[in-house]
Amino acid sequence: MTGDGSLPVSVLILAKNEEASIGACLRSAAFARDIVVVDSGSADRTREVALELGARVVETEWPGDYAAARNRADSFASCDWVFQVDADERVSPELAGEIAAFFASDLDRRFDAARMPRKEIIFGKWVRHGGWYPQHKLRLYRKGSGAWTGRVHEHYAINGPVRTFAFPIVHESYTSIHVFLEKFNRYSSIDAEEELAAGKTFSVLKLLFHPLERFFGRYVRHGGWRDGFHGFVLASLIGLNYFLRHLKIWEKQYRAARKGESVPRPGTR
Repeated sequence: MTGDGSLPVSVLILAKNEEASIGACLRSAAFARDIVVVDSGSADRTREVALELGARVVETEWPGDYAAARNRADSFASCDWVFQVDADERVSPELAGEIAAFFASDLDRRFDAARMPRKEIIFGKWVRHGGWYPQHKLRLYRKGSGAWTGRVHEHYAINGPVRTFAFPIVHESYTSIHVFLEKFNRYSSIDAEEELAAGKTFSVLKLLFHPLERFFGRYVRHGGWRDGFHGFVLASLIGLNYFLRHLKIWEKQYRAARKGESVPRPGTR
């Protein structure tokens, strides 16, 4: 598709109901030879917008988690190098230039992958502290050099050499507190399931103190206070996420106990 074809890269974009953001994402990836939107059942005009902008669109069912979705997306790439970008992300012009220099300097012969910082725009503001920046993400890699793993906080596992870029991907996902809570409510449910699967059980002490530890970690230790009231709000919301995670572990154990199923004793680890 799309792009000017100057770089031998397939940009892969996972999408569902991303009509509002897919256009900016696609335009920022115009440096690539191949751009593929992997759509998992959008009910809006995501596919139409992508096609209008010249992208290749593949329609699939959601496989159940992000790692599986990303691994499957790799099979749709026509180039030897893959760059995975979320639909609510944009490749900064500076990063696009850095990627071009990577190939022009034959660094693609020395490295198997590259990572870059992610610039988080949250509630309309670039959040620089509290652990939000730089949050390096490995997104550019030689196809087949590794594999994606993890359900929510997925990452590309690779043993080869990795280049670190200076310029960022711009992420503008958390446009409101409503959107933030909606996403983190979903994430906390998955995290609770993973902790139970790993043999962890509910603890009142963790319910009370883990959220506080996360709040102070984000707000004080990682300097969230430097972002003003934004920093306080975000540290509080991260603490709430951990409170919900532990509460959902309790709920699952309680429901299982009422059904007479065998569950670990609450309060143990």
